[in-house]
Amino acid sequence: MTAWSMLQLSEYFSAITRAGDVGMAARIAVQRATEATDAELGAVVFGDDLAASVGLGRSPDPTLFTTIRSGCETATFPGFGPAYVTVHVVAADHDERLVVARADEPFAAEERQMLQGMAKVLGLAMRSLRTIAAEHQLRLEREREAEARLVLVQALERRERLLETLLRVQRAASQGTPLGELLDSITSGARELLNDGVAALVLHDLNEPGRLTVASLDGLAGVDRDALLRTARRAMTAGRSVAEEGLAAAPVHIGDRVAGGFVIAGHGADVRDSERRDVLAAFSEQASLALTGAHTQAAMHEAHHDPLTRLPNRALFLQRVERVLADDTGAALLYLDLDLFKQVNDTLGHAAGDELLRGVADRLRASVRESDMAARFGGDEFAVLLDPITGRRQAWEIAQRVIDAIGAPFEIAGRTVLTRASVGIAYSDAARTAEGLVEDADLAMYRAKKTSPGTCRAFEPRMRTDLLRTVC
Repeated sequence: MTAWSMLQLSEYFSAITRAGDVGMAARIAVQRATEATDAELGAVVFGDDLAASVGLGRSPDPTLFTTIRSGCETATFPGFGPAYVTVHVVAADHDERLVVARADEPFAAEERQMLQGMAKVLGLAMRSLRTIAAEHQLRLEREREAEARLVLVQALERRERLLETLLRVQRAASQGTPLGELLDSITSGARELLNDGVAALVLHDLNEPGRLTVASLDGLAGVDRDALLRTARRAMTAGRSVAEEGLAAAPVHIGDRVAGGFVIAGHGADVRDSERRDVLAAFSEQASLALTGAHTQAAMHEAHHDPLTRLPNRALFLQRVERVLADDTGAALLYLDLDLFKQVNDTLGHAAGDELLRGVADRLRASVRESDMAARFGGDEFAVLLDPITGRRQAWEIAQRVIDAIGAPFEIAGRTVLTRASVGIAYSDAARTAEGLVEDADLAMYRAKKTSPGTCRAFEPRMRTDLLRTVC
């Protein structure tokens, strides 16, 4: 999605959510859709009825638009002539469609993607408006039971939250938020609406296209990661929403190509199935828009790598650690923290500090093997996954090689700069989690830094006990 169309869609979000009734929402939608695509004609169709239209006067023959269905690419209009058309479903259960037509050229894939997003938001808005109207009529007829009223009010509040969350995500997209942050905001937004359920974005692995990887995840308690991947693949293969094992998924696209799946699992007992379907439809569409807006592999790379050092970031590193732990082939994790880094920043400035971090990253790459993965966690903290290792001695040898390389002088801004690395080691086993392995290596590094900076220590269980005693 281009920056221009993102901005148009963001403005459309704001306008559609302020509509007072279904008719007004339809009029706003068709007006904005034709303006956004430089189209001359447009309409919102409810079955065989014309809800709103532009381009053919105040009262055109409804059949001019109601007979146009999905898959139709051209049509002829009296007084206008032949035109290219595009049709997008607003609400399948009501046979509601957004129809847009123009004379000069067919609609591009990006335009169709944008119009599909507009149609989805219109459907959500109209569903909310109809729910509000129905509740108003019920209140006029009789007083409902207090508990039933509360459920309906909460449902309406969640629909308002859904539209507000979508608008917030869309604004972030139009402001050029980095792809990784944008995808995380989409999954976290969906999870909030599910009352602490699970939301995950599963995409094709860049290095192994046939393999799926979790690109963004919020919440995982009680959910099998393999089940997430399996449900996402089913949705991708089917090309539609699917549900199994308490999970639901919908395909995610980059342009017209299926790129992955958006998966949810709502644990909140007060979240209705219809609301889960709304969340799935809306946020899978948002993920598609975000990915289409950053449809280059370079953008995908940026989402998983540190912009300063170009090393993998924490999220990508933990994914690799999880796979290694699942295979249980024997590995070790090094956690590094630079000594004297603050002094470099304070005396030579942040630019020199950044240059030092880039130099450390280069030496780190050169010190480890091709099969290993080095990553930057932020600040002056780095990590290395040693996979595989033949024994603990090999991990110590590589750790010492890293310490020696980083301890050599750096030439920065015409000055000789010295630093050193304190390193902690933790060894893999089947019972460990990725986060737990990182925490153990971090704790060992802290012990090395405290007792003998610029050295290496291996994790021992008593270190955790000692830390708790110190905190207490």
